[in-house]
Amino acid sequence: MKIKKFNSIDARALVWLGVMGIACLIVLGRLFYMQYIQYDYYQTKVIDNIQQESVIPAKRGEIYDANKNPLAVNVTTYRLFISPVDIQAADTAKDISKYLAGYLDLDYETVYKKTQRENMKDITIERNLTEEQAEDIRAYVTENSFETQIHLEATDKRYYPMGTLAASIVGSMGTDGGLFGLELEYDEYLTGTPGRYITTKDAQSGGMPSDFDTRIDAKDGLSVITTIDSNIQSMLEGQLKSAYEYAKAAEKVTGIVMDPNTGAIYAMGTYPSFDLNDMYTLNDYYQAKYDAWTFDASKYPDGTTEEAAKNEYYWECVYAMWNNKAVSTLYEPGSTMKMMTTAMALEESKISFSTQFSCSGSLTVAGQRIRCHKTSGHGTQTFNKLLQLSCNPAIMQVAAKLGSSKFYSYFESFGYTSLTGVDLPGEEAGLYVPLSGFNAVELACYSFGQTFKTTPLQQLTAVCTVANGGNLVTPYVVSSLIDSSGNAQVTFEPKIKRQVVSSSVCESIMAVLEDGVSSGNGVKNAYVAGYRVAAKTGTSEKRDSADKTARIGSCVAVAPADDPQVCVIIIVDEPQISNKYGSNVAAPYAGALIEQVLSYLGVERRYTDEETSRMSVTVGNYKGMALEKAIQSVSSAGLTYEVVGNGTTVTSQIPAAGETLTNLSGKVYLYTGGETATTMVKVPDLVNKTADAAIKQLQASGLNVKLTGVTNYSAGAGATVIVQSPPAGTEVPYGSIVTLECRYLNETDGG
Repeated sequence: MKIKKFNSIDARALVWLGVMGIACLIVLGRLFYMQYIQYDYYQTKVIDNIQQESVIPAKRGEIYDANKNPLAVNVTTYRLFISPVDIQAADTAKDISKYLAGYLDLDYETVYKKTQRENMKDITIERNLTEEQAEDIRAYVTENSFETQIHLEATDKRYYPMGTLAASIVGSMGTDGGLFGLELEYDEYLTGTPGRYITTKDAQSGGMPSDFDTRIDAKDGLSVITTIDSNIQSMLEGQLKSAYEYAKAAEKVTGIVMDPNTGAIYAMGTYPSFDLNDMYTLNDYYQAKYDAWTFDASKYPDGTTEEAAKNEYYWECVYAMWNNKAVSTLYEPGSTMKMMTTAMALEESKISFSTQFSCSGSLTVAGQRIRCHKTSGHGTQTFNKLLQLSCNPAIMQVAAKLGSSKFYSYFESFGYTSLTGVDLPGEEAGLYVPLSGFNAVELACYSFGQTFKTTPLQQLTAVCTVANGGNLVTPYVVSSLIDSSGNAQVTFEPKIKRQVVSSSVCESIMAVLEDGVSSGNGVKNAYVAGYRVAAKTGTSEKRDSADKTARIGSCVAVAPADDPQVCVIIIVDEPQISNKYGSNVAAPYAGALIEQVLSYLGVERRYTDEETSRMSVTVGNYKGMALEKAIQSVSSAGLTYEVVGNGTTVTSQIPAAGETLTNLSGKVYLYTGGETATTMVKVPDLVNKTADAAIKQLQASGLNVKLTGVTNYSAGAGATVIVQSPPAGTEVPYGSIVTLECRYLNETDGG
């Protein structure tokens, strides 16, 4: 049998057949792998190619005051953009450019150049258009059939309805979220979570039905309810403005109003303030600094140009303007610290208020002579009087009885070595020596608030500890976070860190300080008729200032002293007037603020008999009234009267109905029988006279008096008139009211 040989053609065929078989197996294996093993992966890639994802923005939460008045809200604005790729004709581009430039007051050439970028579908022309502007542009688009060429996109813009009010607390927004204030501190809660809308598109980006379309709704941010009361905030800022202008302060002034029992902050402010809706425009204070800036090339060895350096300084001014001085700036508290030193010593039973101390005008500690503000000395007196008189040697002797270790322990317990924990960004830590370096001189100086630094908020929190019965509270600004339906999602409760001293010690300090205010032995300029105010002032050096005369005047006040509801602090940084003491530049405004706030909160006044005799009286309307009845009405108001004319009916009167005068033998002139005021009197110059002398001079001139500022003028050496209205030389009818603003100018506060 003959064996048939394979020829070369058959061999090649078998090889190719084998190769093709292997290739088919590989393809089939790969298809199996892709179709079954990696099915989910490739399905996802297909879906990604045919699906388009759109972001659904979350609405930012809003910020409200304690009464639900809006402090930060969202308003709808519009972005105007064009699609140059859809602007074909040259005439169309010109028409669109001419209209938009004219309507929005833009440069025509700039707008026209944007229409020529023919490959673009979205070029912004203007942002933050109002609804009214958007409506006008829509009408133009419809009228000219420019729906594909001109577009409007609604966006949310942050708006601050109260402008400058509480600006450093509320804060503001940047492109990536909150920049400062509550907008930054609570940004995570305010921002919310964006949603997504996923749709299926064909090759021409048209919609097509799909089971893969998905919508995930956005979760709006939570809104913030604060403890800030915009009415109290307005009162505070008004008093800060007055203090700033009176003292001609070289630096900003600041103040806080707090509930001592809970730590809730009713108001916190810095003056001058700025407008949150225009936060990159410098206020007058910082604009003056910016304008006065000069370029010093020696400070820029790296070759920085003058233009770059000035731009850098501009941003320094902006950030400083935004700075919340109440929590981010340190100062030496001065004699306001004596409240806490006293509490320490009383708690440790080292002294009582009847303990006697001697003051010769200074005290030498470890070889260093430390002066009292009264260089002639206070002599030997009981400690309650020396505290009211703010005697430095007395408080240093008290601290010495405590000793360095015990004082420092209380210093820590009052919160001076830790942050307060307030829910605001940028809180600064205090500056102080460690216990290892706390020697006799440090003990003496710390006892009256010198050579260490704290923040205004930290100092007021320590004062609140004495006011509320001894508990160190955590100050806070936000009470709750609510959802878009108004339901509380997070609630913040008052927090007590620890009890520092006993309630009995605190009550005794409040009583002594209140007695000092009302009796004229303490902070007389913080006196408020009808309210028992406990207050302490401080005046401290600015040791890090090139100006060795620079001072900070401050005042803390608590009221009512026997049932504290409100604590305030006002700090005036670098007053430029001659009397820089806190008793002069801060105490009058702290007292006025206390009066406004307590009245607003509905706290009832309790007048003493002496206060009742000096109360202001509102003049009734006697015109048209029978003379006999008018006389009875005037007399019952505690005023005297003088009748002019022979009629039986009052035809006119001075002072006019509704005016107020102080009940100090005030007199009403009742005109009858058609008589009118014809005799005029020239108002005397009363500024710089004592209140007592000014009142007597006005009464002798036949004029009435209205006192503002200090009204317990008869106590002590007597208050001084600092402002009068009408001004000296003005001619007014007999019986007219002259308003006198009075203040104790001879009061000091010991450092």
